[in-house]
Amino acid sequence: RVYWNVVLPLSRPILSALAVFFFLANWNQFAWPLVSTSSADLTVTQVGIASFTSQYGANWNYILAAAAVAVLPMLALFLVFQRQMVESIKTSGLK
Repeated sequence: RVYWNVVLPLSRPILSALAVFFFLANWNQFAWPLVSTSSADLTVTQVGIASFTSQYGANWNYILAAAAVAVLPMLALFLVFQRQMVESIKTSGLK
């Protein structure tokens, strides 16, 4: 009962910040999906963005448009957990 009423509410900001950081780390995976997938239908966003580059140049308009779309899920996740992340910084005592 102490855990559910005391510890968990106090650790909610920390857990939400960790959720955002772990989601960001997994969202930005590049090497493993590049090696493990062989089908073009199974490529992840970062591998798809990298496919816009070639040996002789890059299609920067496609790369920047795809990067803007790839940022949207992380931006939505941050907006959902913004209050908890700011509170975890506030309660940590750092200035």
